Amino acid sequence: DGDFDEQDAQQQLFHRYALTVLWFQTSHPDVVADTKKNQLGLTVGDGTAESNRYDGTDNSYSDNNGIVSSNDIQWKQSTNWLSSKGLCLWHGVTCHPHEEYGVKFDGDYHVAILNLTENNLHGILPREVWVSLTKVKALDLSGNELEGTIGREVGELADLEDLFLSSNKFTGSLPAEIGNCLNPFNLYLNDNNLQGSLPSQIGQLTKLRGASLFNNYFQGKIPDEIGDLKDLIALYLDTNQFTGQIPESIGRLESMVDLRLRRNSLSGTLPTELGQLTQIQTLYIDTNPKIKGRIPTQLSNLPKLDELHLYQNNLSGPLPPEFGLLSSLTYLYLDSNELTGSIPDEWGELRNLEQLFLAGNNLEGPIPDTFRAMTSLRYFRASDNDLSGQLPTELGKMEKLEYLYLEENDFESQIPTELGELTKLKLIHLHGNDLTGVMPEQICRLMDDFVLSDLKADCEEPDPDVTCRCCTSCE
Repeated sequence: DGDFDEQDAQQQLFHRYALTVLWFQTSHPDVVADTKKNQLGLTVGDGTAESNRYDGTDNSYSDNNGIVSSNDIQWKQSTNWLSSKGLCLWHGVTCHPHEEYGVKFDGDYHVAILNLTENNLHGILPREVWVSLTKVKALDLSGNELEGTIGREVGELADLEDLFLSSNKFTGSLPAEIGNCLNPFNLYLNDNNLQGSLPSQIGQLTKLRGASLFNNYFQGKIPDEIGDLKDLIALYLDTNQFTGQIPESIGRLESMVDLRLRRNSLSGTLPTELGQLTQIQTLYIDTNPKIKGRIPTQLSNLPKLDELHLYQNNLSGPLPPEFGLLSSLTYLYLDSNELTGSIPDEWGELRNLEQLFLAGNNLEGPIPDTFRAMTSLRYFRASDNDLSGQLPTELGKMEKLEYLYLEENDFESQIPTELGELTKLKLIHLHGNDLTGVMPEQICRLMDDFVLSDLKADCEEPDPDVTCRCCTSCE
């Protein structure tokens, strides 16, 4: 027991030492400058040792971005740090309950939580943090100015449940040793400068609930092992440089609620296995211009789907009529693709849909009369297609409609007076069509009542197709 107590005391002393290193390495200008130069290989100031030193006189050092003073890198909160108080009373430190004194112990003990989020930490995160805090459960250093790499020693943190390093300046790759952490629930590394491939070992984090890696520079394929994360609720891989096909294994994420793969360089077709994500509510796969092929009809099997973003891809083929079954759908964005065919009558069943974006495709035919049942629709954007026929009078039944973009199509005949019944309408764009006649007075009254503020039509003099006394712009 004596040996164990001694080892315990040594480990607690190591905790105090590691946190002391963290303090000096992220809050003292000379140390910040030196560690950045040594570990990142940066030239700080003019590159001489003298220029990189904090001399204690002007409280500043020079780096690539100009003069950085000690005030610039002062921690926002540092209560009790480096004082005679036990580290369990230092700001942001929560210790494990002491076997004898419980949670109110004011000495040095095993760190359970280190939370220094948005505390103005600068410089390199010291290796000692990874090596010493072997019993840490939550490490939150998000929202700082930390740099350097995520150490391979992260794999030694066997009790780690939450790792929050988002909104910093970390570089390098995510080490494969992350797979040795068997207990994480949350892995938040977004808004950094991380790169390289996503290690397949991430599939070993089977307790993971949230993984946020967006806004980095990750490359390569999304590993098939991602499908082993059965408890994963949220996966954010957006705004990276991932390539290749979306893995079919993603369909095994049976708990998934929010999946975001947007703004990458993914290619191939959308896997039909996405239709197995029966708990999903939010699905963002937009802005991957190399994704092609048809929209899988299996997506209609997602009863809880609230948002579907597939815009700015290279999708082709028809709009799936089966989408009319998506009774929970609120936002549907399919614009800027190569979709063809007509708008399905069945989509009139989307009673909860608030925003429908179909612009920039090759759609044909009329707007279905069934759209009168879409009483929740506020935004309807179907411009720049080949839609034709008369504008249906039933549009006047869509009482919540605020924005109506129908320009650059082949609509013909006169503009229905029923559009004047849309008392919440703020914008109508009808130019670039074959519409004729007079803008209905009922619509102009919406302008007079300061409800409608943006009305465009083919009304340019001297030979207007549409005579309009109230249009804000004529084409």
